[in-house]
Amino acid sequence: MVKILDLQYGGNFVGRGEEIKELKEKIENNGIVVVTGDRGIGKTNLIKVVEEDFKKQKECHHIEYGSLFSSEVSRIFLPDKIKTGASSSLTAVGFGGGFGRSWKPKELSILEYMEKSKGEIILVENAHELKEEEIKTIFAATRRNGQLKFILEIATPYKSDVQLRGGSYEVVELRGLSDKDIGEIVRRECPNFSDMIVRGIVSLSKGYPYVARSLAYICDKKKAEDGMFEFLKTLRDDDMKYNLDRIHKEVLETLSEDSQRVIKKLAVAPAILTSNLMEAFCGKEVDTSLNDIIERGILVESEEFFRTYHPLFREYLRHIQPIALKNKKDLYCEAMERVKSEFDSILILFEVLNEPDIFEGLIKQTENYDVINFVGTQTHTWGKLEQALCAWNHLLEKTKGIDKEWESIATGNIGIVYRIKGELDKALEYHEKALKLNEELDRKRGIANQLENMGNVYFTKGELDKALEYHEKALKLNEELGRKEGLANQLENMGVVYLNRRELDKALEYFEEALGIFEELGSRIETAQTLMNIGDVFVQKGDKERALDYYREAKSLAAGCYIFEEVSKRLKRLKEEQDAKRV
Repeated sequence: MVKILDLQYGGNFVGRGEEIKELKEKIENNGIVVVTGDRGIGKTNLIKVVEEDFKKQKECHHIEYGSLFSSEVSRIFLPDKIKTGASSSLTAVGFGGGFGRSWKPKELSILEYMEKSKGEIILVENAHELKEEEIKTIFAATRRNGQLKFILEIATPYKSDVQLRGGSYEVVELRGLSDKDIGEIVRRECPNFSDMIVRGIVSLSKGYPYVARSLAYICDKKKAEDGMFEFLKTLRDDDMKYNLDRIHKEVLETLSEDSQRVIKKLAVAPAILTSNLMEAFCGKEVDTSLNDIIERGILVESEEFFRTYHPLFREYLRHIQPIALKNKKDLYCEAMERVKSEFDSILILFEVLNEPDIFEGLIKQTENYDVINFVGTQTHTWGKLEQALCAWNHLLEKTKGIDKEWESIATGNIGIVYRIKGELDKALEYHEKALKLNEELDRKRGIANQLENMGNVYFTKGELDKALEYHEKALKLNEELGRKEGLANQLENMGVVYLNRRELDKALEYFEEALGIFEELGSRIETAQTLMNIGDVFVQKGDKERALDYYREAKSLAAGCYIFEEVSKRLKRLKEEQDAKRV
């Protein structure tokens, strides 16, 4: 049986010799390479060919779904750090903004591990699904570690929310294959086709391997050549949109009625599916239909995940089901009810992140604490604060008075969101509640985190004595616990408070002590932040030359992280002031 999708890499790959060579060279010489081209042009096959070659010399990791990037990268770089339960809550961080600036979230800790990696190659399919923060992480990681490589597969045109800065990456753009290459693909798939059929498929495919294989699949199902000719004549030589609709309609009709119903339901479901999710959306009695669809290559399995054979086919199936899409909320709620206690539910939630009314209803159905917390953490990282708040409020409702540890996690994280939103009294209220819960549980690390969070809130409120009081308490507790990073964060925070109180010698003392610990830990972001803050001290002291030295050193370490722009501005402003004085 000819499968509609059977990846053609390795010895079966046809017609991309120059592109393979170009991609390999660009990977060797650049941290980020974007493989782009129209859907169906063969991008996935190309990166798989190159991956097979690089596997012989380097460690390669293939991420098939951009929407799973964060969890997959954590699995790659933090295999010993991935835990569930209390350890998965957000950690408190120092504001360290310098001279009264608002608190900013600390950059993802995953970067510290990426920086120490030994030259992995990460290949990301469907990279248009990446969130802005994830793209920033990729750029930051490759700036810090020249051995780390990312290959991003993105269909043309780029989605509008995928922001890739010019000059920061290389591009390999795929165009249509030659008639000769398309003919070879068709003959390999269907060696019994006549020359006339092959020529018809080649002409209509316009150099797109996806179209050629789909036409070969359809013609193979018709058996008799008359039926093949009859179908090919229904297509228009210069209207690819029309042809794709006809092709997808014909592909669908090769299935039985039961299988058609199943694949249509799965097209409305999340793009990434597990066996549990397929059952949740289609019911339990679907084994025969699923086996039929999988055998034909219309549903493709990769490890524990499934997807329809091509995004274009999925788009077609969704387009012909306007009523199903209109009833999407009800369909998703029914499915969520079946997987509400399982980790699979996270795929449903991620599918509706940009549909707030559906997301809110589904998160309230979810019963798996790890899923709820993970969604809160990820949406917080992506800047979707309302979704994060929705998730953690639900976690709090589920655990209040039942599980104090999870209750403390949810409460503290809600406080962090309110602090970012500028609702400081609310933030303080939640951090105080989280502190009390941690004290009842005798969770000293949690106590230290909440003390730090409260110090941050008081600092933002301008109550500097209060801020200092809470950071001193957190400092002592971190010393008792032997937490060097926590200790350094408190020293940094206290330095910022003293800087804002204009007690410059005190500020310098605390910053220098924090700097020593951050350098010992190899924490590049925190080291750069502290150097910038020391530069601020010397600006206030009137020693502009020393301030410039610290800003320059901070800038050299800050490449790729959120403080780079800030330290660059300070350095530029100070240099301009110095130059103006000389004139």
